[in-house]
Amino acid sequence: MPGFDVTLIAGDGTRFPVWGSDRHPWITLAESSVDGLMDAPMETDWIEDTEGATFSGERFLPRDMTLGLYVAEELSGSRQAGRLESDFRRAFSARRDPWNPAARLPRVEVFSELSGVRTLDAHLKAAPEMKMERDPYTNDIFDITYELRAPQPLPTSGTEVSVFETSGSSGSGTVTVSNPADTPCRQTWILTPGKWVLPDRSWLGPEGARVPAGEHAARTVPVEVTVADGGARITRERRKLHAATLTGANLLGRMNGNWIRFDIPPYTPPTELPISVSGAPASGARAELHMPRLWSRFIGMEL
Repeated sequence: MPGFDVTLIAGDGTRFPVWGSDRHPWITLAESSVDGLMDAPMETDWIEDTEGATFSGERFLPRDMTLGLYVAEELSGSRQAGRLESDFRRAFSARRDPWNPAARLPRVEVFSELSGVRTLDAHLKAAPEMKMERDPYTNDIFDITYELRAPQPLPTSGTEVSVFETSGSSGSGTVTVSNPADTPCRQTWILTPGKWVLPDRSWLGPEGARVPAGEHAARTVPVEVTVADGGARITRERRKLHAATLTGANLLGRMNGNWIRFDIPPYTPPTELPISVSGAPASGARAELHMPRLWSRFIGMEL
């Protein structure tokens, strides 16, 4: 029995299990033609001088994946030669369907007993390459290689959401902050109207025992969200506006440079941090802390 399952998921949600315990009977990975399913590509940066070099950082690169597959046609009933291969090919695209707001990219899903399910969105990088030593339509066997590219190379095991709510116009409490993954968590806050005080701590400590500590161990960020805003979204995610109202307006100016500064470090245990709100509608207020779980591998790296 294989140690892990690989499923390719089309943009419309159609699933093609191509390896593992529940593999598709007519589509399978070619073991010798698979690459890019382990570590996300990473490079280190160095500053060189006359006495060698000093480490200055690391960065993840786009992940390129090679998936060699055999597609065997099921020639039963009214099925035509090439139909299954054609349906499978349609599952992959170089971009999201620009005419369908609900469309999404294809995904690679890997399941293992060690790590559960982790997925990664991927573009079709180039046209698939089909081997033509024999006529695949006559022999009912397609030997084809797909090249996929994941611009964000870190597989996700999902997003943990911690919620704080009040039943009136003000209140205080805690949110649970954590990050079991091996890469920093760039968290996002979703806020309803109110005058919020959000936690934004600096962290110190060994893996599995991080605690709020250091110069900004008690740092907070005030955020005012009006009823006209409809709510607000504040995020540490790259390539997204740091703070915006839910109506689409820029909220950065109102924060006066006092932004959320700190990611949640890798291997941070569940930690309760204080949060409060005042001046909210009488019906109450709600804050959601979204914490994506991004890993450097499809399998492993847990503590």
